[in-house]
Amino acid sequence: MFNSIVMKTVKTSVLTVALLGASLSAQAETSLVSEVASNIEQNISAQMQDLVTKAQTELSLSIQSQMSEMMFELDSNEELETSTLAAEKVETPLVTSALIKD
Repeated sequence: MFNSIVMKTVKTSVLTVALLGASLSAQAETSLVSEVASNIEQNISAQMQDLVTKAQTELSLSIQSQMSEMMFELDSNEELETSTLAAEKVETPLVTSALIKD
């Protein structure tokens, strides 16, 4: 009878330890999964911020480049118009009338 009680107690203790171990393991796994998910979320967030920063920089550089090209074209057109007007003025002969009496 004593052996039977000891055996039941040992079995119950082993079962209790196994359940506690499984419970702690499940909590550790849940903790591990949530930690991994948190790290992944932080990495994605950091990469998205980096991507947005790079996109802003690229957009700013593109706009600056386009504005520079437009300014250069305007300068070129103004210089062309100025040189064309100057050429027209040079080509226009001065009309002088002189009467020559014989």
